[in-house]
Amino acid sequence: MKTEKPHPEELDLAIPDMDSETAELNVKASLEQLPGMITVRLMERGAFARYNPNVINKDQICIAVRQAGYRASIFQDSKSGQTGLSSQ
Repeated sequence: MKTEKPHPEELDLAIPDMDSETAELNVKASLEQLPGMITVRLMERGAFARYNPNVINKDQICIAVRQAGYRASIFQDSKSGQTGLSSQ
């Protein structure tokens, strides 16, 4: 029986208080250690994440950023195309 490989989803996060190299390293390390995370790419005061939605979801990704000490909001969700969603 052939099982389908899940399609990765992508998420652009706005992280306004990620304003130093130390903050960037902390956020990147926090995201990369999450199960189901495929790619993390940092940008100025934000991050792009590609992840396996069968393992982790966008809320869990935002929670990981908050637990690292930074505010995060969803800038764009690739699945829905919605922009400007706030994390809780």
